[in-house]
Amino acid sequence: MKKHLAALAAMAACGAVSAQSSVTVFGVVDVAVSSVTNKAELVYTDPLLAIAFDPAVWLLPHSVKASRTELRNSGLSSSRLGFRGVEDLGGGLSAGFWLEAPITNDDGATGVSTFSRRSTVSLSGAFGEIRLGRDNTPVKTSDDTFDPFGATGIGGSLIAAAYSHSRNSNMVQYFLPRNLGGFYGNVAYGFSEKTSYSPLGPYERDSDAGRYFGARFGYV
Repeated sequence: MKKHLAALAAMAACGAVSAQSSVTVFGVVDVAVSSVTNKAELVYTDPLLAIAFDPAVWLLPHSVKASRTELRNSGLSSSRLGFRGVEDLGGGLSAGFWLEAPITNDDGATGVSTFSRRSTVSLSGAFGEIRLGRDNTPVKTSDDTFDPFGATGIGGSLIAAAYSHSRNSNMVQYFLPRNLGGFYGNVAYGFSEKTSYSPLGPYERDSDAGRYFGARFGYV
């Protein structure tokens, strides 16, 4: 009887341990045939002035059309492959990791060779979340949340296209907890990871180059 009780206790302990952690494989495979045509019309607001400064403009066609048909990847959503996991540490704390790689499924040239979309470890609890590594910046997170097209496809956000820091490496981020009655936000700091020189000589670069800071706060 004691042996059976010991075996049951061991099985229960194993079950409790396995229930405390989880690993998920996820991804998106998006491919589409797209055909796009753009036409530009040349308008001369002052033909005499145009001739005076550049007579060659009259030799150019008054309209230019560019067309392209292709089998493209990430037409609606960015194609990706990722792995994420959560470990329950007890006491309301949990640790997690997230590795996400871009893929080009139309030609297979890019696979899981780099986790440039996201590569983070985190600690979460009642205080919120502390996240370390490469991730979306607060500006891109807000843009993805409120723009219906995000940064993907023909309707891609011009804000995202013009914003150079859509993702940043070497970041430390803090996220507010989710139980604040609709308030949300996070703060991010990215290290420049440049060597500091004192004094700064003529051949050394500014040690703060590449440093990043961003934040977002809102109410839903």
